[in-house]
Amino acid sequence: MPKFHLSIPDYNLKEITAVTKAIKSGWISTAGPDVIKFEKFICKKVNAKYSVALNSGTSAIHLALSVAGVKRGDEVLVQSLTYVASINPILYLGANPIFFDVDNNFHLKIDDIYEFLKTQTVFKNKKCINKKTKKIIKALLVTHLWGNVQNIQKLRNICKVRNITIIEDAAESLGSKIKVGKKIINCGCQGNLGCYSFNGNKIITTGSGGAVVTKNKSFFKNINYLANQSKDDAFHDIHKKMGFNYKLNNLLSCLGIIQLKKLDNFIMRKKKIHDHYKKEFKNMDNLKLLMPLPNTLSNYWFNVVTFKNLDNISFKKLKLMCKENGIEIRQVWKPAHTQDYLKKFQQFKIYNSEKLYKKSVCLPSSLRLSKKNLKFVSRKIKNFCQINIKT
Repeated sequence: MPKFHLSIPDYNLKEITAVTKAIKSGWISTAGPDVIKFEKFICKKVNAKYSVALNSGTSAIHLALSVAGVKRGDEVLVQSLTYVASINPILYLGANPIFFDVDNNFHLKIDDIYEFLKTQTVFKNKKCINKKTKKIIKALLVTHLWGNVQNIQKLRNICKVRNITIIEDAAESLGSKIKVGKKIINCGCQGNLGCYSFNGNKIITTGSGGAVVTKNKSFFKNINYLANQSKDDAFHDIHKKMGFNYKLNNLLSCLGIIQLKKLDNFIMRKKKIHDHYKKEFKNMDNLKLLMPLPNTLSNYWFNVVTFKNLDNISFKKLKLMCKENGIEIRQVWKPAHTQDYLKKFQQFKIYNSEKLYKKSVCLPSSLRLSKKNLKFVSRKIKNFCQINIKT
């Protein structure tokens, strides 16, 4: 078992007390007062008008795509270097992803999206049509990775005039913010819909869980409807369309309320971990620590390093060294376009994603890591680089 974890839940007696209280009250299912309370708290925290608490971040993406009108045969623009949970809901709906590249900061290459829409699509009858496939492009799914946030303002106008809904996968970036002009915008609130995850390894957790936020009342009402089995008349058990059992329950909502109250404290502590790695690695030429972009505030969920010259043999040595020392590391997400079941879908100018995958790893970033723990981890990584990585 590793001693130095990537990211494990941080909770105490407050969470235990809240859950115990919910159990004693009898409100443990999706019908309960704390579900609504949690949703309102999410809205307040990220400055969104509406929020729906759900049982996972994957469910959030699924319903966001659904209300965006994505149907069988449609297409969704998405970056390849992301977790497959971002991609699978596209397939749930019978739609097809179109994969794009990321830059060295793991951000979607916005200029590539812009170029693709300008040169590879036509706009006809209020529909954006892919010249190659003749299919309708309904949505753009942008993933904010490792706690960082990307400025996607450049895409707002071009997507609006082409009737493309912008959905932000902010599963890893709750609490991250970006300065746009004089405004401070929360990650997940730049586009039409934003999706969060409260999985056990995220910045806050409900064990499993997620949420969708939006400023669009119609989207909000439709997501709530679909998440509750599309229930039209509960007394007479009438359902006019297919729905889903996706709502977060009251028990986990209690946990979420307490965790969300701690978010600012969690981010402060995560930043200290990041600052430690930044200080330790600042004079190293053979690795680069991922940094937040200017005018952004990261929640510093994960610390990611990219090695300058990491071949397969060196990578195996790195994994063995970390395993022997109880250091939990993980390779960054395998680009989706290289997964066997996704290779058949269209790609556009993907060059960088596979390079990053082969040379980048996530380092221990758990809130419970002490200074002594962090010194041990960073020293082991530095020693490994001096011996195995050429400058």
